[in-house]
Amino acid sequence: MIKNKQALLYNIKRLLSISLLILSNITFAQKNNWQEFSREKKTVVNIDTSGIYEVNNYKLIVIWDEKFSYSKNIGYYGGIKKITIYNNYEKIQTLEHLEDKIALGTIRLSFYDYNFDGILDFTVPINSKWLMYYIFNPKTNQFEHREDWDYLRIQKIDRKNKMILSQPDGNAFQDNRKKFKVEGVNITKVN
Repeated sequence: MIKNKQALLYNIKRLLSISLLILSNITFAQKNNWQEFSREKKTVVNIDTSGIYEVNNYKLIVIWDEKFSYSKNIGYYGGIKKITIYNNYEKIQTLEHLEDKIALGTIRLSFYDYNFDGILDFTVPINSKWLMYYIFNPKTNQFEHREDWDYLRIQKIDRKNKMILSQPDGNAFQDNRKKFKVEGVNITKVN
């Protein structure tokens, strides 16, 4: 009889936790202007060879190196030796040494206006879970790798208030999401 009561109490606590998480998500989503980031349109370019790639007004001239990196486990794997970026036929910058850190033979660039300024930015994978962010700075007219953005996984966005809500880490019983405010190329954690 005691085991049944303990199991019943455990299941009630579990159901209550799940209900609170769902309710907090619904309440949070209804406040302000939060949108699911997964539903946003992003432009993805998979680079695995030298060539010219185009995204909106940007032209990317890529030099791919098949022996860019080496691992004892898998041998040589590729990466971007150099990528020259043009906007409307005007060269804006050259980036060098973008490694295929996942070692899948391709680097996935994901273009989106991450800082809500109307100009495309892009990400490069750090590993299968995390990203490096290259945010376009209109003052310098270049993409800047912003380390304060790295390791951010976006769950929801509020374009109107320039806010980002991170994906929770852990399991469904933990709501450890973080809110960030975007100001220009900077991102700041807020409570």
